[in-house]
Amino acid sequence: MWGAPQPAPRWLQAVNGFYRLTRGSYAQLGLPLPYPEAAIDTVLEHAADPYLATPEGYTACNVLDVIHPLWLAARQTGHRRAEGEAWARGQLRRALRSWVHGAGFAFAPASGGADAVAGLQGTEMWLTIVWLLADYLGLADELGYRPRGVHSPDPLVRLTPVSDR
Repeated sequence: MWGAPQPAPRWLQAVNGFYRLTRGSYAQLGLPLPYPEAAIDTVLEHAADPYLATPEGYTACNVLDVIHPLWLAARQTGHRRAEGEAWARGQLRRALRSWVHGAGFAFAPASGGADAVAGLQGTEMWLTIVWLLADYLGLADELGYRPRGVHSPDPLVRLTPVSDR
């Protein structure tokens, strides 16, 4: 992870930046993450931040920022897997409880504001999050769908790392 913890929420910006950078590069190119154990350590420290459990902190972006790096790094290492799975089970239960029949998911279901109303953005993001959580737990086949488009878990292309040539 690049950067250092900030005032609360301590790792939010670093973890968000890591997610964006690695999703748009390593994940899209099918490349392994550098230092996956260090990434897991930081992401799990961030996942334990009490802010993420608050109505303002519990958003699709903040949960996606954690599950995607855990999911991606798990392809390379089992480092702290039991802790990651415990977090993922709790997040999956919480996410499924926020489904609104006939409307979908809200981006920030506990926020009380406009982002607490189910809509397209929240539904698309939370369906991706649910899939990533389920796949991390070995349950994705039970869902009957796989994300496509901007949140597809599949690489756009596969590059061979120079070290493998």
